[in-house]
Amino acid sequence: MKGISFESKEALDSIGFKLQGSALTTYNHYLIKERDNESFFSFMLVLREFLIPSTSKDLLWKEWEATLPHKDGRHMSIKTFANWLEELPIKFIDKDRNQCLSEQVKLRKFLNHLPDYMETTLVPQILDLWTFNDVVKKAESCEAARKHGRISTTPKPAG
Repeated sequence: MKGISFESKEALDSIGFKLQGSALTTYNHYLIKERDNESFFSFMLVLREFLIPSTSKDLLWKEWEATLPHKDGRHMSIKTFANWLEELPIKFIDKDRNQCLSEQVKLRKFLNHLPDYMETTLVPQILDLWTFNDVVKKAESCEAARKHGRISTTPKPAG
């Protein structure tokens, strides 16, 4: 970009070669839509409006909402899922620099995504005074017991 005036059409053309992904899509739509008013500065305003930085709170909230204990079609281990639930909320900081997600919110997210066999064996045992870490430890024990055949994953027939 050295030696190119930002006011020239050449600046807009040269930035087009450096873009990828959704930024390139936005660039192409901009060129089609703004044929008469194309400029590097107006494109930067459009780009800023459409793209979300990786540190955006909106992106973090979408990631939190979409959280499931599955990856590549396989169920994550309890430990992996719990670690993820511990790490992501650290990034949620309000304007006063306090964390936005409480232990109860993390716990509820964890409980809502337990495998079915744990819902019947673990959830009835949980006490109100248990912390997130207490529940995770119990869930890890339950997962280990299942792996060693001490817990059946098929429901017992009624009657």
